[in-house]
Amino acid sequence: PAFSSFFSFHTAKRASRSPAYTMSRSHDYATKSDVDSLGDLSDKLAADLRRHIRCIASFPILSDSWCDMADTLGRIATVSEAEAKLPKESDTATLWETEEAALRYVLEDGKLNVCLRNMQSYKSFHHTQHLSDSCSSIRPEHLKKMTKFEVGLGVVLRNAWSHVEAIQTTDLPLLVSYCASVLTFALSNPTFITTLTTPLNQLQEYVVLSYLKSLTLQVDEVGEDRLMPLYKEHGIFSLALQFVNVYASQLPPASMLDPCVLLSLIAETEDFATFKDEHMSYNDRDILVGLEDEEWLEDLCDVDSDRRKIRPLLDQIRESKRKRK
Repeated sequence: PAFSSFFSFHTAKRASRSPAYTMSRSHDYATKSDVDSLGDLSDKLAADLRRHIRCIASFPILSDSWCDMADTLGRIATVSEAEAKLPKESDTATLWETEEAALRYVLEDGKLNVCLRNMQSYKSFHHTQHLSDSCSSIRPEHLKKMTKFEVGLGVVLRNAWSHVEAIQTTDLPLLVSYCASVLTFALSNPTFITTLTTPLNQLQEYVVLSYLKSLTLQVDEVGEDRLMPLYKEHGIFSLALQFVNVYASQLPPASMLDPCVLLSLIAETEDFATFKDEHMSYNDRDILVGLEDEEWLEDLCDVDSDRRKIRPLLDQIRESKRKRK
């Protein structure tokens, strides 16, 4: 579909409204007709993008409709990634004050929780296929659609939850439960990870940590009393810590910051300070002590800005080391 080119026209239309672009017309670089045509194309492509977003629904996994949706999500993800890199008026700009049209359409058309439920259903299907040793029977073209679906929808959800407006409309119990189930399966079934051909940091087993980091960054807006009981119930701190401990060697060094920031954000909440034993298991102390000697953590600490972000985690490591003496 043509909307895969939407970002190029969207950006060009934005530029056409700038003073520099307007001034350039006096030098014959553009004409009023050029601007009008560009605007018409952009509007048509935006309408096409929205039409495809409105077609997102729950379909039987690997059905023709589901495979078509996987392709659509891949293209929406491309648009969303490009729009997310556009400059914002301020760090506090709302989603509606940015150029992120794809995410606005997802929220305005009520598709965010549909996308979350679709991802949950897909991962449940994928896990079941692995446990029943049925993945080898899936046709190669379907395996490609599965990867496109997971990576594409993962990008859309990750970008959406970087905005508090999206978090406020999300089914948080479902999201936290889903993230916990993905981490639990990865930790309980290491052979599943070895069967994956896509880089781990592009798949849900890692990306759910980014979802949780975005949630926890907005804990003041969401409310500790709403979020942290869910984290305690599902053992999010412990699961994230164990995942880092087990799979750090399979992740690029740059991908280690998000999980550590998540752990730090949880560790500096009042709820964690008050109910630390409910957030952590006894074995977590040993894992924390072991992290101190990890080369990737030393590399993070070598960067001042990164070290500041993960200071609460470093404090937990030091505290655990003292308690183990």
